[in-house]
Amino acid sequence: MRRSSIILTTIISMVLCVSLLAFSVYAHLTQTFSVTNTIGFRPAEDVYVGLECRVSGAIQTNLSSAPGDYDSVEDYLYAIGAYKDVEFNESLRNDPNYSLGEWQILESLEFASVTEPIIYTIKVYNYSDKPIRVSINEYGTDSGNIVNSVSGPIEIGGYKYDENPSWKEITLSTMVKDYTASFSDIENNFVVMFETIDSIA
Repeated sequence: MRRSSIILTTIISMVLCVSLLAFSVYAHLTQTFSVTNTIGFRPAEDVYVGLECRVSGAIQTNLSSAPGDYDSVEDYLYAIGAYKDVEFNESLRNDPNYSLGEWQILESLEFASVTEPIIYTIKVYNYSDKPIRVSINEYGTDSGNIVNSVSGPIEIGGYKYDENPSWKEITLSTMVKDYTASFSDIENNFVVMFETIDSIA
């Protein structure tokens, strides 16, 4: 009798262990980690730029084929705002209402991997007469779910007519802080500041 109790207890323990393992794997596979984004651009007076804005490290940006009715993955990424370009032309230089608008990503970005960051890369072309400094501000440093880090301010030389504009890239990287607890649609907003260097105290 005692031997059969030991065998039965062992079998029950093994079944419980396998069930727990299966549940853990299922929970891990069904976890989601996603963020929403609105990125503001604040140019100081007399700052004129062109921008190429790109996201990488999200499930959307890792697609190998276009979803739905889109002709290409690139078309899809522009449509959802994961890619955004802001063109500059000389007529904007005299426009009193010159604005860069916002970079609004219309879909929640889901992390492609919990161990790799989503990276926001902004390539800035300086069309201003003066050199400018570009920095990322007003971003969350530790929300409990995500951790952000920025590449630091960049300085770009002034524009010389009839030449290609100088450019540099600035980035913000977002990492999952705790990959054991899923989260959805965490706000990950930030602001990009553009200032002329001689106006900075």
